[in-house]
Parts: sequence; C-alpha cells; structure tokens
Amino acid sequence: MPDPAPIPTPDRNPGWRAACVGYREQLRAGAAHHWAWLAAVEALHAVWPLPIEDAKRETTHAIAYASTHHEAWFWDGVGG
Repeated sequence: MPDPAPIPTPDRNPGWRAACVGYREQLRAGAAHHWAWLAAVEALHAVWPLPIEDAKRETTHAIAYASTHHEAWFWDGVGG
C-alpha cells in the first residue's frame, strides 16, 4: 500500500501557501502549467529553503492538496 499523501502541517504551511499563491497567480496571468509550477517551486524555496528536489516535491504536494481540498479558492479566476 502506498504512503498517504502529505498534508499541511505547521512546518509546511508557509511554504505550501507561497507555492499555491505563486502557482495560482501565474495561471491567472495566463502562464502554462509548467511555468506556473516553476514559479511555485521558487516561491516555496524562498520561504522554505529545502534542497531543490525536496522543494519540487513539496510544491507538487501543496498544489495537489490545495487544488482538491480548496478547489473553489484555488481555481477562482483561472482559465477562461
């Protein structure tokens, strides 16, 4: 059985928040997923200076969590 997906914790919250806001802002501005994700990695890394591979993984977890558990907020104003 696979490990459960990570959830927000007090240690993760600032970095996850930065990643999600950065990703969402980029999508709202018309950026493609890949470029929005790269901006989100940079935003997370600026707040939570993990090794870059860990920052990438945490960014992906943050986006997955927010896009499913906070769907209305996350997707508001994104797309056409």
